[in-house]
Amino acid sequence: MKKILLFGIGMLMFVLSGCVNQPETRNALNDLPQWYQEPTVLGDKYAASGSAKPNKGGDVELQKIEAAAVARAELARQMDIRVKDMFKRASQELGMGEDQTLDYALQYATKQITDVTLKQSQQKKLFLDSKSGILYTLYVLDASSFDKEIKKNVHSSFNNQDALWQKFQATEVWKELESDESK
Repeated sequence: MKKILLFGIGMLMFVLSGCVNQPETRNALNDLPQWYQEPTVLGDKYAASGSAKPNKGGDVELQKIEAAAVARAELARQMDIRVKDMFKRASQELGMGEDQTLDYALQYATKQITDVTLKQSQQKKLFLDSKSGILYTLYVLDASSFDKEIKKNVHSSFNNQDALWQKFQATEVWKELESDESK
């Protein structure tokens, strides 16, 4: 009888311990500035954020340059990006009866290429996290000046042999991807 009573008390304590308010898990993203999480700027601007971890030398200027490079690369990806993507999946049964096994293979590859000249990109915000030492930055680019550059590039590539060759190469890559997919 004593064992049943001790078991009952133990179960009651176990159940009640689950009812106690557990501390809320901390989301590190909540601590970041809103402009980093959602880099939007009102008006006629493109915006992108970047970050850089602290380096061994404690060189904040180097960290600032790295964060700027990440933000500018994101700005360039917003403007123009070529994506090549390939996905392959295969499975094979080996053996017989109870010794039979299923081998499964998966391959996934993606490549993103950006080649854009950014003119007059500007740093708008900067934040150094005192806990982690990570530096966050926000860069903006005037959309109207970039739109002019895009129009100029479109006009200059019309009937341009290099542009036609690049288009041909891109078509061949897609044909290869489609042929691999149909196998």
